Amino acid sequence: MLDWTKQTNDPNNREARERVRQALLARRHIYTDRDLVDYVLERVAGKRVLDIGIVSHTLDYVAEEGWRHGRIVKRAAYCLGLDILREEIAKLKADGYNVRVADATSDEDLGERFDVVFIGDVIEHVDNPCRLLKFAARHLSPGGVILVTTPNPFSRKFFRQFKRDGTMVNNLDHVAWITPSMALELGRRAGLELRAYHLAKRMPSNPLLRVFRKLTRGFAPPEYPFPDYLYEYAVDE
Repeated sequence: MLDWTKQTNDPNNREARERVRQALLARRHIYTDRDLVDYVLERVAGKRVLDIGIVSHTLDYVAEEGWRHGRIVKRAAYCLGLDILREEIAKLKADGYNVRVADATSDEDLGERFDVVFIGDVIEHVDNPCRLLKFAARHLSPGGVILVTTPNPFSRKFFRQFKRDGTMVNNLDHVAWITPSMALELGRRAGLELRAYHLAKRMPSNPLLRVFRKLTRGFAPPEYPFPDYLYEYAVDE
């Protein structure tokens, strides 16, 4: 695990920051032939999966074809879904879903272990993201991974909104942005290794538009077109 504190006690130390930057670049993976959800579905296929934060605030999304938990359930060998919303979980359980009410920032042990713990757009909502990661780590099988998706605050999507509105008003339940260096530090504090981080977005099929996108990417940082990050953690051995 990369631990900058073994090099210095100054978080602004130039050499330590450069070492972290190089480490993050080495861990970055970019895909332009799939969406981030497609990548997640590839990783959970045939696995035992714990899906944290499945309701997405309301049950309005459940009937939609793109409801993420529904898609994960279809691909995983076994899937348990968690959320803190009791009424919504009761309705999902009545509909036959394997779900439980649980606070994923608590010390609770569910009594099950999983190949993949998926935390989809939850970490930016919780008061203590380290406790969330520790909860996930507690439920990993040996060799398992934690996949965490969260918005990319440096993306084209948010830059355009900021430029238009003059200040950023996003999801009113968000309490943080989790950038790659912050994800690395959260992992260190939780005893986890940030193994990689992923950006994925299916680029246009129109050849002319694809050429235009390639040309314009030369004037923007590589992470700019991607609205979300996916951080991949493993238990530090």
